[in-house]
Amino acid sequence: MKQNSFITNQEKLLSDIITGILPKSVSVDILVGYFYFSGYALLAKKMTDKKIRILVGLDIDSQISKYIHEVDSFIRKPMTRGQIREDYYHQLVKLFNDSDFLDSADKLQSFKLFYEKIKNGTLEIRKTEEPCHAKMYLFEYSDMVNEGGEEPGSVITGSSNLSYQGLAGRVEINARFTDKTYYHDGKKIFNELWDKSVEIANKEKIDNFNTKVIKRIWYDKLYSPYLLYIRVLYEYFNIPTKENVLTPYDITDGKYSNLKYQTDAVLLTLNAIERHNGAIVADVVGLGKSIIASTVARNLHLRTIVICPPHLLSQWEMYRDEFGFTAAVYSSGQIERALKHYQEIVKPDEKYLIIVDEAHRYRNEYTQDYGNLHNLCSGNKVLLLTATPFNNKPDDIYSMLKLFQIPTKSTLKTVENLGVSFRNLIATYKQLIKDQREGKVSDEVVEKEAGYIARNIRSIISPLVVRRSRIDLQQIPQYAKDLKKQKIHMVVPNDPVELEYDLSKLKDLYLKTLDRIDSSDNKKDIIYRFKAARYSPVLYVPDDKKKALKDELEKKTGVSYGLLVGRQANVSKFMRRLLVRRFESSVAAFQKSLDFMIKSSENILNWVEKTHKIPVYKKGNIPIVEDFYSSTEDGMTEIEEAFEKYTKRGFFEIDMKYINGHFIEDVKADISLLKDIQKQWFGEQNRITFDPKLDSFKNILHEKMRTDPKRKLIVFTEFADTADYIGKQLAKDGLPVLKYTSADASATNKDSIRYNFDAGVKPELQHNDYHILVATDAISEGYNLHRAGAIFNYDIPYNPTRVIQRIGRINRINKKMFNELYIYNYFPTDVGESETRTKEISTLKMAMIHAIMGEDTKALTKDEQVQAFFKERYRREIEKSEVASWDSPYRKLLDELKGTEAYRQALEIPHRARTGRQISKPQSGVLLFGKKGNDFVFKISNGENTPVQLPAEQALALFEAKTDEEPVALSEQFDKTYQRVKASLFTSKVNNKNDKELQEAFSKLKVIARSGVLDKDYMHDLLNVTMKDGLSGYELRFINQLKPKDYVSLPYQIEQDYLDRIVKVCNDVDEGEETLILSEEITN
Repeated sequence: MKQNSFITNQEKLLSDIITGILPKSVSVDILVGYFYFSGYALLAKKMTDKKIRILVGLDIDSQISKYIHEVDSFIRKPMTRGQIREDYYHQLVKLFNDSDFLDSADKLQSFKLFYEKIKNGTLEIRKTEEPCHAKMYLFEYSDMVNEGGEEPGSVITGSSNLSYQGLAGRVEINARFTDKTYYHDGKKIFNELWDKSVEIANKEKIDNFNTKVIKRIWYDKLYSPYLLYIRVLYEYFNIPTKENVLTPYDITDGKYSNLKYQTDAVLLTLNAIERHNGAIVADVVGLGKSIIASTVARNLHLRTIVICPPHLLSQWEMYRDEFGFTAAVYSSGQIERALKHYQEIVKPDEKYLIIVDEAHRYRNEYTQDYGNLHNLCSGNKVLLLTATPFNNKPDDIYSMLKLFQIPTKSTLKTVENLGVSFRNLIATYKQLIKDQREGKVSDEVVEKEAGYIARNIRSIISPLVVRRSRIDLQQIPQYAKDLKKQKIHMVVPNDPVELEYDLSKLKDLYLKTLDRIDSSDNKKDIIYRFKAARYSPVLYVPDDKKKALKDELEKKTGVSYGLLVGRQANVSKFMRRLLVRRFESSVAAFQKSLDFMIKSSENILNWVEKTHKIPVYKKGNIPIVEDFYSSTEDGMTEIEEAFEKYTKRGFFEIDMKYINGHFIEDVKADISLLKDIQKQWFGEQNRITFDPKLDSFKNILHEKMRTDPKRKLIVFTEFADTADYIGKQLAKDGLPVLKYTSADASATNKDSIRYNFDAGVKPELQHNDYHILVATDAISEGYNLHRAGAIFNYDIPYNPTRVIQRIGRINRINKKMFNELYIYNYFPTDVGESETRTKEISTLKMAMIHAIMGEDTKALTKDEQVQAFFKERYRREIEKSEVASWDSPYRKLLDELKGTEAYRQALEIPHRARTGRQISKPQSGVLLFGKKGNDFVFKISNGENTPVQLPAEQALALFEAKTDEEPVALSEQFDKTYQRVKASLFTSKVNNKNDKELQEAFSKLKVIARSGVLDKDYMHDLLNVTMKDGLSGYELRFINQLKPKDYVSLPYQIEQDYLDRIVKVCNDVDEGEETLILSEEITN
């Protein structure tokens, strides 16, 4: 090689040059700014027999902050020599534990050689006293090749640090000198710096190196499985602290207390919003979600929009004023107005806080309200409040998450792809429902599969959910102690007591009526039963006319014929089922139903007679049956008006030429049957003359008031018609009763409720005008009714969650009024229960709620004497209701261990620690607990299968260990499997191919883009956002239903500003660093 030639890592690598020099060298002196282990590892095996001195001028490599150290070295305050040594040790420990570089078997071998050379005295490391950025490599030749001292060695100097990049990976400029003068000059410079440097590692200081470095890194150690288990619990459950966070007490000058579980919830929520742009606060009813949300809003200092049910408007305005945050409050029916308000006043790049109370109302992403809410939330911080976040289905939860998470660019690292994971769970759930309805699976299988889905959902979204039950507050020591200190006591309602009434002489009429309105379609006799034909005309199209009608509908209206048939069949079944439920609720509700159904059917006949056509509503404007039901629970008038309202949206007509004559026949037969039932029950005058259910109920109320006069009573019914009726009848009977439905939501009535039933009102302002409150579920959310100590469920609601919310009204945490709370269920009689389908639907829904949330109320359980077959199913479900949240035992253990030696030792376990275990567990293999950014993930593989992600509940059970368990040696296969699992920990897959609607929309948008009718940049952004799954279901359907003549309307429905906010959210997602990986190899 020519003297003074340059080495650039292009034609010749510096590492190759050094490799060629080393065999004739006896020692190597290295002066570098940074000492990178990647460079040392490249040469380690070739330097095992060499005497090495390494002089570091700036710092050790740390991949986490390597670019900061150089600047920091020049601006930091002067350090003592001892501090320089300690700082270097700290950086070496940080490199080992916090970076991935040494986390493999081959790199670990390099470190082993490095350590052995320090111990045997052939490697010394020092740090220059002052920062030094110079790079120089000196190779002293052996006597056999130094030509009698005339060529003592080689000097290489230039830009290369001792790193892989410097030695081989990138372009550098270095020069090699073999001239004797250059070598001695270089040696002199090195020795002068060496003599003044700080000793870091050598044979003489090996004990210090062992104490400061080796003991603090995971090298050559197997940790106690129990201590590793504690460390995992700490990392997973520890609540990060924040400075200068205002508490409810601080903000309200003591009006609200600082309860530990609430202040913790504030911290958890603030952290979740910071990391994930949103959070779900899901504490059970009565634990103060609104207080937590208001405290969070004050601490965020963002302009806020609150969306809440109409009856909570005044309450949120009060919280806004008490907690001093800037907010506009809108009812759930004013979301479009709230969006316009936001669009008009938002400043460039300004973020709002959007608080959505009772967020489970927005579980259907295909509605216009959801579309507007999604627009409002996009690019902003979002706080969802719900006591039932996992109410029914995985798609309910997914819809809520999409308000602040973009599925393909999620901040959650608990799954590889949020959209794919949820769509798979949704498909599994839908198949489970289908199999259950068809009787293909047992109750046990339903419960097991629902639990599996729930655990997966919980694992996915746990980083952004804050949820505690009353049982949690009792079992977690720090919460229990705090509540005791503040003289707050938990009250668990007593087991429900069943109330019955005797049908006596009405039994035959009841059975006959029930048989005639039976909603099942499998009866084999010739008796005509109610068909609700008025609601399903498309089911009367003959086979030979279906294609012609299909073609006409789809051409003129864009309606899917198949979808229309399915939905009309569902509506017909729903209306029949509704009639049964109202029959069981009260004679008044049944009477109203008969009146309206008769009138509605007669109206259809009049319409057909005048126009020879039948009115039908378009695709997308008929809600899911359950949604339709839950949104119109008040009265038959409201139900019918809501139903008719949908006919006016996208209304069109079907010519009677497509409908066979049986339609008119069945509508007339329905009218005849309903009028006959009406006459049997209410006579020619259509009047209520008997009501054994109400008569029995009056006696019960009188007895309760006599025996326990201080305990006020709440009577719930799901129908306003029933509430109006029993309210009037109880008042006539002399009982001090107040009736409340959504129609009674006046300020005066709200005040009456508050002053008569809210124990939080100052004693001097409390009234005793009313002892009984009769109400619909319009009052089951947002009201404090804890001066009452008993709830009567006059009829059983379709959704068991409603009962849980009802109980929450009297079970408030801020003031204990009674040592016991009573629940009385006024169940339908045995005869009617099997007709309501409560059995199947409730079992599945409650299984989901309990498996995910550990719901903490007892509702709908049955006495052993009751023989109806579905009551035992209910009892099994409710047995779960008084259990703690799944993670409560772990939190309790962690809390109890604080301050112990085991806790201290566990927290000293370094990142990337590992251990081996010989123990029987449900799964074996290499289990990893990883942290990226601020989120955690668990994965396992046995070496043969693809790494599998585990729910936290399942993974923590695998990590769980006893105090005396000893670690065992890792197998030879450990590293190979470990590397495979580690490589998959945080992989992310962008794959939306299994979302048919999204793919259809994307294809449609490509057609629109090629047509050239819309701005090219706008279409580029819209295509980008669509493929990222950033739009709501409502907008995807809008795109898919768009006709060519309406393409120009697209930017008005999906505005550029909306797209800009979604794109910004995608761009702002911080992947984060992998800072924690704890692992263990489990061998059964």
